[in-house]
Amino acid sequence: MSQSYGVLRVVHMPHLQPPTTRGWAIRTPYPTAWLPDEQLVHVLTRRETSIGRALSNDIVLMDLSVSREHARVVLDSDGCWYIINLTPHNVIRVNGQAIPSHVRFPLRSQDLIVLGSTMLQFLAPHVAVAGDSEEQTEQACARYAEQVTQLLPSAQPQAVLAAPGNPIPATLPPGEGEAACGPWSEGEGEEEDLLGAGVTMQFALSPRLGRRTRWIMAGAALSILAICALITLILNSFIGINALTQNGASSLLAALTIPLVPALGTLLLVNFIDRFEREPWYLRLATFLWGMVIAIPTAFFIERLIDGVLLNLLEPGTSTVLRSALQGLNAGFTEETVKGLGLLLLFLVLRDQFDNITDGIVYSAMIGAGFALVENFSYFATGYRNSLVFLIIYRVVLGWLGHPTFTACFGSMLGYTRHTRSRWQQVITPLLGYIMAVMLHSFFDFVDIQAGIEVQANPGNTHVAMLALVTIICDYIPPFLAQMLLLYLLIRSLAQEGAIIREFLASEVSNGVVTVDEYALLQHSFQRTRQERKALWQYGFKHWLRVKALYQAEIGLAFRKWHVSMGDSQKTGYLRQPEDAYRERIRRLRQEIRAFEEQARARRQGT
Repeated sequence: MSQSYGVLRVVHMPHLQPPTTRGWAIRTPYPTAWLPDEQLVHVLTRRETSIGRALSNDIVLMDLSVSREHARVVLDSDGCWYIINLTPHNVIRVNGQAIPSHVRFPLRSQDLIVLGSTMLQFLAPHVAVAGDSEEQTEQACARYAEQVTQLLPSAQPQAVLAAPGNPIPATLPPGEGEAACGPWSEGEGEEEDLLGAGVTMQFALSPRLGRRTRWIMAGAALSILAICALITLILNSFIGINALTQNGASSLLAALTIPLVPALGTLLLVNFIDRFEREPWYLRLATFLWGMVIAIPTAFFIERLIDGVLLNLLEPGTSTVLRSALQGLNAGFTEETVKGLGLLLLFLVLRDQFDNITDGIVYSAMIGAGFALVENFSYFATGYRNSLVFLIIYRVVLGWLGHPTFTACFGSMLGYTRHTRSRWQQVITPLLGYIMAVMLHSFFDFVDIQAGIEVQANPGNTHVAMLALVTIICDYIPPFLAQMLLLYLLIRSLAQEGAIIREFLASEVSNGVVTVDEYALLQHSFQRTRQERKALWQYGFKHWLRVKALYQAEIGLAFRKWHVSMGDSQKTGYLRQPEDAYRERIRRLRQEIRAFEEQARARRQGT
């Protein structure tokens, strides 16, 4: 069984930086991979690891400026790391210091290594030698480092790292030079709550709020939810009873089952795209309930009120096109505003949980799925007898992502504000996303309403019916284009999520908070999922929850450090910061995992 000693993280390669584009692209200083097979983290599983362009090397760098056999990284018996320049002419630089040919130069965790045009960062936990303390091993490596450095010519690290064409800053990013974590003392012996609110929710509300105030806020929220749920139930009960009396039990059964198909499809899609920093189940459920329970009755009453005002303002001879346009605008403005308020509330109250564009799309999809579930119930209950096939094609086959797409236009742009420090972009971008959502929804409903009016005005006219059908099918072209734009933003956002994990967990590997194997595993969402399933099959459901919680806590730590680097302030009024809470949770979960696995192995050996 191979052992993982450390990793080499790719900081910069020539092909990793995509060409700059104009518009609302995600700007990031972190290298991102467009393809899943681009290796950005190389695990050191041997005490001697060769690096070069040739395929015979342990680590292959596809860089023409790298020699076929360029360097070798060595871990000696004293626990010290070294890098050896194997080339007679090409130079290796460590933190800007040029390393001549065949010189054995010491490495420290988080050192930056430049080979050709490729920059790597070396990461490894401290390795102590048997019989020696960590301090003695560190002193031995430091003495050798001083001897080698004195023999080497002086270098200008700042000039090398900030050379033209090199996008990497001269110093390490915020969070990379932190001191090692001290011991934890709070909560010893307590078992982690695997289905609880998590670290983020511990710091969501100000500590100045007393317990009574918190209970009042929770009670008010539950009361609003209960009232809206009751109203939704009453409204849909009338629709269901009417469908049952007019069309029979089959219509009610269809209305209760068919809308579940697009809702389930959206849920599976959300699980697939939420790959790295996964959103907690309770927030997914909360956003789904917002769309299903709160947004539906609110939008229903507001739309009816505006429709009544429009009927009083418009004269009897008003053009049907104008009426359709105003009705479509009423639906688009009202529904997207109510659904968007749920996203905005989540963003303002739980800002630390609303990380980026991916989260905006995930939460928007859940709100849209909940809204569409109830809306589809009314459509299938009332139109079962006359237009069942049309509704299945229109609402399920073609339009199953309709409401999630409209709301995601606003949600993705709201998530974009986490990628930028520009104040004007933080205001203008969500506003543009909201306008886009309203316009797309309004235009979609306008075409649908106008096509229905034309069919009703010309009953039995096959030509008009076919033209209306083609028009309704073409009505899905704008949402499809919006989905392609959202897909592009999602891919960029997921690539940045992986880059954030690599960047901000680097120091945690050095400090021993995150293990080498875990650091490498977190870069690959599919491998992480397989590892979680393996824990489920081998050790059961609760152990599966522990493993998932461990990986999520490590990724949550990376994102918290990224938020701080992007300008988020420290939490005031708390005895500790979220970063320390994440580290404590990681330590506890790892202890529980190891203890449980040891007990399971002992039981198996005993039987």
